[in-house]
Amino acid sequence: MDKKTATGKASLKHGSYSMLMVILVLAFLVAVNILINKLPTGWVSYDISDVKLFSIGDKTREVAKSLDKDVTIYLIGETGNYDYIITQMLKLYEDQSSKIHVKNLDVNRNFATLREYGLEGETIDNGSILVVSDLRSKFIPESDIYELDVAKFAQSQYQTKYYNYDGEGEVTSALVYVTTSDIPKIYKVVGHNEDELGEIIMASIKKANYDIADINLMSDTIANDCDILLINSPQNDYTQMECDLIRDYVDHGGKIMISCAYENAEKTENFRNLLVYLGIELKTGVVCEQSDRTLSSESPYMYLANVSTSSSLTKEMSQNSYVFVSVSTGLYTAETKKKSLTLSPFLQTTSGSFQCLDLAREKFVQKTGDISGPITIGLTGEDSLSGMKMVVFGSNRLVDNALLEAYPNILNGDLYIAALNYLCSFDRSVSIPVKVTDFGKNLYMMSNRNMALVISAVILPITVLLIGFIVWYRRRNR
Repeated sequence: MDKKTATGKASLKHGSYSMLMVILVLAFLVAVNILINKLPTGWVSYDISDVKLFSIGDKTREVAKSLDKDVTIYLIGETGNYDYIITQMLKLYEDQSSKIHVKNLDVNRNFATLREYGLEGETIDNGSILVVSDLRSKFIPESDIYELDVAKFAQSQYQTKYYNYDGEGEVTSALVYVTTSDIPKIYKVVGHNEDELGEIIMASIKKANYDIADINLMSDTIANDCDILLINSPQNDYTQMECDLIRDYVDHGGKIMISCAYENAEKTENFRNLLVYLGIELKTGVVCEQSDRTLSSESPYMYLANVSTSSSLTKEMSQNSYVFVSVSTGLYTAETKKKSLTLSPFLQTTSGSFQCLDLAREKFVQKTGDISGPITIGLTGEDSLSGMKMVVFGSNRLVDNALLEAYPNILNGDLYIAALNYLCSFDRSVSIPVKVTDFGKNLYMMSNRNMALVISAVILPITVLLIGFIVWYRRRNR
């Protein structure tokens, strides 16, 4: 064999070997890409957003892993334009349980699905969510996920809208709602110019997985499925017939929550007598604070009240917790209280407070005849014979919409939901804090999957080419 032929065969052999190595490297890269795409999102993603928008907490993982029913989560939007943040979050839910199935639902095409769940007449924004099980469904509008921060909006003089993110809280709450066999039913008494519950606390009640409906006792009896009867400070008095209905309800072990107002002590005699039947007496006047817990010396009727952690209602709340009170009357034990009835205060003022009995005074300063503190403005009651349970507040403004908007970090809403949970021994509510952020800054996820794709599709091929070039160049110059 001549030298030229031998050299040609060696080159062919070397070229074949090089080609085989290239094929093997490419096959390896393809296999790596396939493997990475099959791994759960939580394994191959690292959340570096400022408030962990792309992470889920222990409570969510606990709820997801405990599911015993199949649940479908529909992310509503338009094909090719589904909300990125919510999409990434829902992948984490799907990773937690084989019972969770996430699907995209095109609002312009899937009319049958929208009609099936009663959403055909709704205004549905991109980013809304529908959670469905065999028991029931729950629709989460986009506005409940991206919540307008009213306080910041007002501070910007209504020029710039700031939004907070409550995707995890809403979806996890919905998972509980659609998989819980018995959802507690609240009936709210209407027809007496009662104060309306604001949209903020109504959203919290629904998020805590309660169904709520109105009831007019002039025309309706209290239904058997009533878990809690809610009375929210009637401005017009009840009839004797209505009071008899409520008495019969509590005598048979009913659960009742009542919010009072200082006007109730004068204007609503039958309602006041109903409270006496429940062991509580109202007295004319408002409770004032003289300590440093008042909002200002000019407004002693607006203050922070003590929350007792010894009460079964508030035992989960941290020590030194306070509730902001805006105008309350005192709650006093009636002389005719039943021996089987136990009243336990959970919300009180300080020893420096007093109840001003003369509302005509120019300044709210304690005078002779006023009632000295501490004064109870929130209590629970349990009757050992009938099984009746009640929660009574001395103020009808604890969860006023304007108050909760102005002071979003106060515990008033948490206390209100805790009162509902106490009454029906139900706590399937989901307490996941809203994620406060400045959208537009650092709202992305560093994905190990994406990083691996970059490495395998770009960096490794370039590296192989560079090594090949260096080897070729060095051999050429030998």
